[in-house]
Amino acid sequence: MNTSKIYLLLGIFVAAANTASAQDSYDAQTLSQSDLNGTSRFVGMGGALGALGGDISVMGTNPAGTGLYRKSDAAFTISGVFAGDGAMGHDGSRMSFDQGGLLVAFDMDNPSGQGLQYVNFGVNYQKKRNFLSNLHTSIGGLNNTFSQTFQMADMANAAMFDARGDEQDWNKYFGPMLNLATKYDNTVLPDMVNGDGEPIYDEYENKLYDGIAASKAIYERATYGSNSQTDINLAFNMSDQFFYGLSVGVYDIDYSRESFYQELGVDGHTYDWDNWYKTRGDGFDVKLGFICRPIESSPFRIGAYIHTPIWYRMTDSNGATLYYGNDKVGYAENEEFDYNYRTPWKFGVSLGHTIGNFFAVGAEYEYQDLSTAKFSDIDGYASEYFRYANKVTKETLRGQHTLKIGAEIKPVDSFSIRFGYNFVSSPFKKNAYRTLLYDDPYTETDYTNWGDINRLTFGIGYRYKTGYIDLTYQYQMQKGDFYAFDDENLKATKISNNRSQLMATFGFRF
Repeated sequence: MNTSKIYLLLGIFVAAANTASAQDSYDAQTLSQSDLNGTSRFVGMGGALGALGGDISVMGTNPAGTGLYRKSDAAFTISGVFAGDGAMGHDGSRMSFDQGGLLVAFDMDNPSGQGLQYVNFGVNYQKKRNFLSNLHTSIGGLNNTFSQTFQMADMANAAMFDARGDEQDWNKYFGPMLNLATKYDNTVLPDMVNGDGEPIYDEYENKLYDGIAASKAIYERATYGSNSQTDINLAFNMSDQFFYGLSVGVYDIDYSRESFYQELGVDGHTYDWDNWYKTRGDGFDVKLGFICRPIESSPFRIGAYIHTPIWYRMTDSNGATLYYGNDKVGYAENEEFDYNYRTPWKFGVSLGHTIGNFFAVGAEYEYQDLSTAKFSDIDGYASEYFRYANKVTKETLRGQHTLKIGAEIKPVDSFSIRFGYNFVSSPFKKNAYRTLLYDDPYTETDYTNWGDINRLTFGIGYRYKTGYIDLTYQYQMQKGDFYAFDDENLKATKISNNRSQLMATFGFRF
């Protein structure tokens, strides 16, 4: 592969730097996902408190859960997150401030026990998602047969096919690419254009050129940042039997991704492809919740909740640097681009039961259809680019199921032991893949079809008078099929996204 072709490949990937942004179904699932996070008690019981209530973090799932409070509560949570060896110069573990909140319970002083008993108001901040992850892998299955450059060549050929017969200026398609390709040596690509500066197209082969097969490749990636959630909650206790709640959520996303891909072609030439991508944004949603004790004399509870979509206003930017051998031959950076993103609706139902004051158990089911996520321009209109992105999202993603189970045991009144489990189904349909167009601003060809998530939690808690300390350990397991580029015959590289979290909550009730 000669250097001029490498220049052209980089140009293809940045041709539309000022006309579109870099969103697709893989970004949609990233922005719509949630971690199991909050107070240590909430996490220690697997988040299965939608019917049990009585924890400040539950306002972010079932807002009615705070209606069970009879005293005010204040708490904050810190944790350490451990995601394996660091990548791209970033650490593999970090400290995190995961939660901080205040709930004030107002006793309505209704001695009859009927009607409105408590009106509770609270505000709680917590990490909706911590994006920390690291990946180091060798790309399997190349066998001197496949290459990232094949996908790039296909994109170049598609661009050339669209440009043929167009009597407009060729730079409409190739201006940014040719400008980048000639920037460093002041020459026109000799194998790509004729003396008049027009692209040469092989009528017999019906294509521009082929890529060069690779003998081996390596990949490294680091993601970091967070999606923070602040809920403002109002809950009502009616006759200690029916509980209603409303939360308004405010969200702040700061997500970054850096990656490195190195490929050795069968012709002996090596190139390195460094990429970075950043998105930040803010949004809001509304959550409604309900809990009831269907049998007045029994502590058994049923809960249900609904979350509107989160309406985000996002800003993206991305770029790439290309090295050919030991030489830096090109750098491109896209300007910031604003757009809107809307997550799916979310629905949940839950069951809870207590025995005395020494045992509690909860189970919860949650559903969201990720294929209904939508991108649009800042004016709310879906341009041709976003209509295509939404079409691919619908074809790639599917409904996601979450099951939460948790229990708490108190062997003595001041000490608690907790267990929890989560199952989160894969958001991807079978054989999903990343679709890139020749005028797409993405500078990354890789994608991962993540599988199911399994989470195990264990926690302990200690109460002394009005104060309490809770500790929880969480272990998350997830496997995925990684593809450095799209080729229907390339086998997936198996990867994992396992991480641990150790957290502590400090609080008091008054």
